[in-house]
Amino acid sequence: MKKSDSMKEAILVHKMRTEDPIELPMEDLFFDQLHNNIMAAVEKTEIKKPTKWQKAQIFLERESQPWQAKARKAAKFSLAAVTLMLGLSVLNYSFTTYQKAEIARLDINKKSILSEAQKNPQAWSQMAANFENENDFYAEVLSQKDTATIVQLDQVLASTVNQRL
Repeated sequence: MKKSDSMKEAILVHKMRTEDPIELPMEDLFFDQLHNNIMAAVEKTEIKKPTKWQKAQIFLERESQPWQAKARKAAKFSLAAVTLMLGLSVLNYSFTTYQKAEIARLDINKKSILSEAQKNPQAWSQMAANFENENDFYAEVLSQKDTATIVQLDQVLASTVNQRL
């Protein structure tokens, strides 16, 4: 059946209901007979014992008190919030640990370069001379993105040049 046919049918049924209202008789005899028919149907109805699955379904469909529903929602929200906070704190901890390790690695590299330059400044001067010009040497050191080490290395090399002169 098409959607338009069902809509037409619904409109027709609505119009028929509005045009022909059902009028119930207001006599006591009518209501007594209606009551007797209902009670006879109730007497014939057999109540069956619910199965285990029906009992579980009834338990699940049971309406809870409004405060219980709010408490359940609050518990779910707090559990989600705690989980989110723990996840973010683990992420933050791993990021800070990575940053500390990176800083420590750069400091170790810086110290090793400076100690090697102070141990044997002539070798470092010769190494710098092996490059075509001074800028190539500094470009190599700059590729490590550690300008503080470059400044200190420059000071060490300058002091060794001044000592030789």
